[in-house]
Amino acid sequence: MQTIKPRPGIVFRFSGAQWFAVWIIAGSFSFGFATQGAAALSKRYAEPAKRISTTRSKRVTKVACAPCEEKKKNGQNTRKLAKKIPCHPQGYVDPKIAKNYKKAMRDLHRDGIKPQVTSVWRSSQEQARLHNCSQSRRCRANHPGLYYALPPGHSLHEAGFAVDISGVAAGPRGRKQVTPRGRRIISVMRQNGFKWRYGLKDPAHFEADPRRKGYRSVQQAIYKNQTTCTVKLAKARKPAGRVQTVSAYRKAAVPKPISGRIGTSKLRRRNFRA
Repeated sequence: MQTIKPRPGIVFRFSGAQWFAVWIIAGSFSFGFATQGAAALSKRYAEPAKRISTTRSKRVTKVACAPCEEKKKNGQNTRKLAKKIPCHPQGYVDPKIAKNYKKAMRDLHRDGIKPQVTSVWRSSQEQARLHNCSQSRRCRANHPGLYYALPPGHSLHEAGFAVDISGVAAGPRGRKQVTPRGRRIISVMRQNGFKWRYGLKDPAHFEADPRRKGYRSVQQAIYKNQTTCTVKLAKARKPAGRVQTVSAYRKAAVPKPISGRIGTSKLRRRNFRA
């Protein structure tokens, strides 16, 4: 009788050191998967924080660069315009002598004289430029109509209380004589409260005293007219489709005559809607 012996199966026998190595390998694989999962989760939840930080940085940079936006078309070219536009319109004088100045101009026109006003109000920057030019012999030679100009902060042109009118005197510098036209200009300006202060030393110059018009000093009048501006910009074009005046609005509101028969209720509705 034949007996069949079972074949021995593959049996793994590990020592303690081998089991320790297997445990280390398995642990490294599990640790790798765990770190990858944690990185994915951290990346997933870190995106909103990153977005928040970028938006905050954008806000900060926008606030910091706010002055730079003035160069934009719709932003504001106000800084450039303010440099080009003077503080007061052409021919400006202080409001307290505006009536006297206008009356003097009317009186001269009635006498057949068309006064050529060369300078009225000046900014302090313009006064400084003229003062520097008056100190230079070469600059005075290039500008024969320019006489001595006071330093900025002392001229009544800065206060709007001085007027320069050409044609009062004729002749070379130092030997000028008052013309008949000049005599009439001097007389009319004196009647309206303007002094011919410097005479032939500066024949074009006429001025009024701001202390007689409520100012404590010349410096106060200068400060008022250098800081309180009355800029008059050019008239903007009327936008199409927009009613500008009350009369125009009334004309637009009046309905056209209705031809044919129509009920009173419908007529009232049309009038109300117009």
